[in-house]
Amino acid sequence: MTDSQLTHHRCALTLMVQVPLAEADAAPIPPLTPSDSTILKQCFLRDLAGNIGVIVDDGRAEGAVIFEPPKSEPLLRELVPQSFKLFPQRGETHGDVLSKATEDLFSRGFPSVCLINSNTPTVPRATFEYAIESLSGSGDRIVVGALERGGYYLIGVKQAHRDLFEGLSSTANIVVHVKARTAAMGVRIEMLPPWYEVTDARGLNRLCKEVLDPVNAQRTLSAPYTTQCLARLVETYGVEQLSPDLASRS
Repeated sequence: MTDSQLTHHRCALTLMVQVPLAEADAAPIPPLTPSDSTILKQCFLRDLAGNIGVIVDDGRAEGAVIFEPPKSEPLLRELVPQSFKLFPQRGETHGDVLSKATEDLFSRGFPSVCLINSNTPTVPRATFEYAIESLSGSGDRIVVGALERGGYYLIGVKQAHRDLFEGLSSTANIVVHVKARTAAMGVRIEMLPPWYEVTDARGLNRLCKEVLDPVNAQRTLSAPYTTQCLARLVETYGVEQLSPDLASRS
């Protein structure tokens, strides 16, 4: 069977990834060392791919990754399920990257595409499932999951709108940009619950509290790699340094 025959009825749940390499993390999460930050980010990727993999195994989606740098493909193959389709990132600006990502995926026959921020390891699996369900409905629509401090954690589309990301120079204002473009195009937009990403000390503090706080022990969190890695990092750095909020509850 061709790729088109295999994917014509399944949404492409697509991780947008700057693959964390051991030799150089250009944007380590403070206060972590570049090496520790790299290991943690790889755990984010494993957990997100694992959650997407459950949906893939249920036959409701296909897993994909848009990645850079090109030399990271062998490592990436170790971090995500073998069934995931890998596509090198194309484009120079943020808008170009997102536009070309949707073009590449729709050219493979997918009926819908969700682009997913890989710095959001605890987005509930149910949120991905809801996005798929929404995009399967009749009529054109765009599904957006906004980050609380600017940016996106998910953008779902049913076709490659060339104008949707045109002129976008930063993902920080992407939600405002997409809302304006969808209004101009007359396309329905559906907003998902807001979430957060982990790229700085504030995000790391919140993540530690979410996955390590005993108060949350009864919650169903599908981030085992991230949870285990954070537990080790807390032993190394001390809970006060990584998560003041969690330390205050001790």
